[in-house]
Amino acid sequence: MINTKREFFEINFIKQNKILFLILLFSLLLNGCSEKPTNEKKQAVEPIKPSTQVIEQKVVTEPESAAQEQDRNSNIVNPVNERNGNYATDSNTLDQFIKEIQPQNEQLQKIIKEDLDFDGKPEYVLAFGLEKEEIYNIFVVRGEDHGYHIIDKLEDPVIVVHLNTDVKIMKLGQTEQKFIIVYSTSKVNETEGFSIFALDHNRINNLNYNYPEATGQGIRKLEDINKDGVYEDVSYYRFQDTQQHTIITYQKFDSSGPEKTKVLYENKNKKFVYPTVPKDIIQNYLEDYYLMNRFLIHLPEMAEFTALSASPKNHFEDIIDFSAMDYTGLDLNVKEIAYEANQRVFLVKSSSEEEESN
Repeated sequence: MINTKREFFEINFIKQNKILFLILLFSLLLNGCSEKPTNEKKQAVEPIKPSTQVIEQKVVTEPESAAQEQDRNSNIVNPVNERNGNYATDSNTLDQFIKEIQPQNEQLQKIIKEDLDFDGKPEYVLAFGLEKEEIYNIFVVRGEDHGYHIIDKLEDPVIVVHLNTDVKIMKLGQTEQKFIIVYSTSKVNETEGFSIFALDHNRINNLNYNYPEATGQGIRKLEDINKDGVYEDVSYYRFQDTQQHTIITYQKFDSSGPEKTKVLYENKNKKFVYPTVPKDIIQNYLEDYYLMNRFLIHLPEMAEFTALSASPKNHFEDIIDFSAMDYTGLDLNVKEIAYEANQRVFLVKSSSEEEESN
């Protein structure tokens, strides 16, 4: 009776243990099945999710194509929506920044990428306007590891009505310093001008500008007129006078150093030709007298006219409107009133004003 009872408990104990064992085994099998797909999913996703740093490193170390090298050498970055696929990460970030600062109703007309301060990080000159040659807002932006920010906005120094048509980055001297040049013109008159900007730490300064604000027409250029590797601020003054003079004044691009002058003759002979008619002799003398006083220069041809009036008694500027030489030329009425011995006397009137003056 006792043995039978003991056997009964032993049998039940064994059965319970078997059930527990089966439950434990089944649980382990379930856990094993659930973990295996999870591990496979991790292995499938992680390799196709590289970090931004890896992509940027690939762009830097990748050799440039011929098109990219040409683009870099010319300083011009292609329009945003046409940029090379190798710059996708950079351009997408820059595109978003451009959209944030883009002035209302204006389009991005030009991007120039250049390291202006030689710190190894590029700056961007962003020009916005209504059309390709109508630029109204220019920003200088710095590219950082974490994104982009505006260094400064170019303040237009020209105060008269004009149109900014282009912007470039140039070296103007024999150093490595780079300058931002904005070119200006007028739709009405034959006018050219420019403004020079320089990056000074975290601001943009207007170094110099030259635009014919007084007359509304004229040519102002940046040229290496001496062919010495240094650009000059060059002003061309063309006159409607007897000899078709063009007076050129020029100075170093940053306005340092002395101002110099050249005289050109735009007549068909490209040199001074003594007039043959008394009226033209008198007018030529008055024109040259005015030009010498205006530009503080000496015209050798004036020696040809000293017999007329070596020491004039009158201030001709008070009598004659010489500003007409900038446009249509002097409008003079020259009339001979006396002829005694070998001396002829002429009366000169200016008819450029409403009332004639002697």
